[in-house]
Amino acid sequence: MALLGGRIKERRLELGWTQDDLAVKAGLSKGFLSDLENGKRGIGADKLFDLVRVLNLSLDSIVGRVGEGIELPKEIEIPASLARFASEADLSFPQTLMLLDMRRQIIAHRSNTKTENLEEFDWQRFFESVKEFL
Repeated sequence: MALLGGRIKERRLELGWTQDDLAVKAGLSKGFLSDLENGKRGIGADKLFDLVRVLNLSLDSIVGRVGEGIELPKEIEIPASLARFASEADLSFPQTLMLLDMRRQIIAHRSNTKTENLEEFDWQRFFESVKEFL
């Protein structure tokens, strides 16, 4: 995660902002931001979206530059329905992963069962509601 935190710090400094400035703008605590920049803490998709938006970066630009520093599971299972949709919508691999992660986080926070058949999920409708964050 240090590479991700380093990229966030680099962009913050390019903008001439202090950690306090960025923390306020992104709705984070200064301590969290400091830990993130120093590689002591990871970040969830929701907070990453807030940071990317505030820093005026694309998710692809921040993930693409630090992709080797992000630990991904050795195997990532992408539902066939999502793979088809991603291909039709011309989504990048990081965008596809982020879409899947966003859906899983919503299920984790709003469902008692925490499972759902992702093959029957309406990816187009979901994408339309979250595409500004991708």
